[in-house]
Amino acid sequence: MFWIYKCNTKEHPYQVAVGDWDDFFRFKRPQRWGSTEWIPGLIKAQPGDVIIAYQTNRNELVGLARVLRHKRRGQYLDLILKPIRTIRVKVRPLKLANRSVGAIPALQPGPIRTLYKISTPDARSLLAAAGIRAPSDKGPSDSGIPIGGGGGGFGDTKENKRVEAAAMRFVLRDYRSRGWNVTDVSVQFLGYDLLCTKRRHVAHVEVKGSSGSDLHFILTENERRTWAIDPAYILVLVTNARTRPKLYPFPGVQAMRRFRFKPVSYSATANKVSA
Repeated sequence: MFWIYKCNTKEHPYQVAVGDWDDFFRFKRPQRWGSTEWIPGLIKAQPGDVIIAYQTNRNELVGLARVLRHKRRGQYLDLILKPIRTIRVKVRPLKLANRSVGAIPALQPGPIRTLYKISTPDARSLLAAAGIRAPSDKGPSDSGIPIGGGGGGFGDTKENKRVEAAAMRFVLRDYRSRGWNVTDVSVQFLGYDLLCTKRRHVAHVEVKGSSGSDLHFILTENERRTWAIDPAYILVLVTNARTRPKLYPFPGVQAMRRFRFKPVSYSATANKVSA
């Protein structure tokens, strides 16, 4: 079963507890997060259930956690969660861009609670819109899903720019250290960022940065089209761009077969109508 667990740090009069999901995911280990002492409804979350952590004062999906157990403390039960991964994606843009996400009951105005049940199809739709594959809601094992993941282009605007800049710096240093002459052509909208030459060799390098370890990024239609037809094209993804950068090159059209592509937005222009 999936749940949306909402936290807030604003200390509104109606709140019986405050919390910031960042404090939970920072330590990357199982810990207590909530208790029936303050929130009786937490008893509904059962071992194996998946928690979608939502920080309402930042309008942010912070991450995913697994319910491990309820730990008795006198007459109360403390909820013990295990972090699965971080997400850090704003909810409002997802609702605006995806009608099915906007219709999810747990994301609608209504009675204020902490724990909101969300159906499996709705949870998968929400996470897919955020660029995340939904984990199984049938058991406690998530060994294949890394903590600290997160793809490129799905954070807030300021963070995305910092990640992109860090990735660009890393790729520039890498290519220049290997004897390439590098020119930044990103402002020319050619479908790639760097023109790299070395003797008779030419590479058109598109740089993508990711804040986490996922091989996942946003690609414009111009970039996708250029990748598909340009034999000199190399898409270079830098994961953990601001912390421990690692470079993944995907050269040529054949590398496109390693990815699944899906539209995340559309350009819409109204047809002309007579007055």
